[in-house]
Amino acid sequence: MVLGVAIVATAFALLQQDAGLDNILKIALSYGFGITMLLTAWLMALLIWTIMRGRAAKTGGASQTATPHYSVYFANTRWDDVAVALLALIVTVSCFSVYKAVAVGADGYGFDAMFIAWDRAIFGGRDPWTLTHALLPSPFAAKVIDFVYHPAFFPMVAGYITCIAAQGRPALRYTYMASYLVSFVVIGMVMANALHSAGPAYDGVLFGDGTTFAPLLERLALQDEAAGPFASVFAQKYLLSLQQVNVIGFGGGISAMPSMHIVLAALWMLAGWHLSRTLGIILTVYTAIIWFGSVHLGWHYFVDGLIALLILGVIWYATGRFFGLYAKT
Repeated sequence: MVLGVAIVATAFALLQQDAGLDNILKIALSYGFGITMLLTAWLMALLIWTIMRGRAAKTGGASQTATPHYSVYFANTRWDDVAVALLALIVTVSCFSVYKAVAVGADGYGFDAMFIAWDRAIFGGRDPWTLTHALLPSPFAAKVIDFVYHPAFFPMVAGYITCIAAQGRPALRYTYMASYLVSFVVIGMVMANALHSAGPAYDGVLFGDGTTFAPLLERLALQDEAAGPFASVFAQKYLLSLQQVNVIGFGGGISAMPSMHIVLAALWMLAGWHLSRTLGIILTVYTAIIWFGSVHLGWHYFVDGLIALLILGVIWYATGRFFGLYAKT
């Protein structure tokens, strides 16, 4: 169902925009290769860990005749399930990437002004970035936030792969994977196109006259010179270059509302609370930092994260009920 919606929506967008087949295949193959390599690396790491764990158990005299851990792992793994889950990930994320690049913002970005007004209504007439930069004004702080928001975000992206490779807690794993796929379609595709906005970084280029967020962009440029290079500055320029030449490139497409970045972090947060209270607290703080960084670095409005979390909450609870994570009353 989810894959069908993703494929149909993407096909419709491609027909409307007459995107080239070579670009579509390039994106699909890029994601497919990258995700497959990620899964392979993860399985190799898991195998090494299980072998070491098995040797440690034998050395300690725990069991001289017990079946090696890696044998148990591979014996209990349903490889048809792994293949289906991997294919679902490749197809869904590829459709998301192509749809975002082709459909979202194709006719302009019309909701930025409304989301700016919502932010100001929440924060007493001020843009929230002024508060984040007043709290953490130094270039070094921006560099740390940039690192957490971009390079250190990799584990959040790998969450789906973790669920494929892990064993145990099937209700939680299936809820995570289903929520992950549904979120890419509902939040990343449908809602992003319905609420098309570019975000503060593109003020004066894709919307507005360039005056609203000029102070923020000038401040970030100075901080990038002082403590950079920032991954966010590079990524924002990269996405804009693809948009301007109308090319479907890897990771392309500009969309602020709702924030998929926050969705991916929040998925780990939700899963974390089902594993342990400590992990739940840690990942809640991490999600808050990502939300803070999305505003601080000019990617998003505050309400982008708020709407994303509200929709994700509904998706998570619905899928959790379906897979038995939450008791049906």
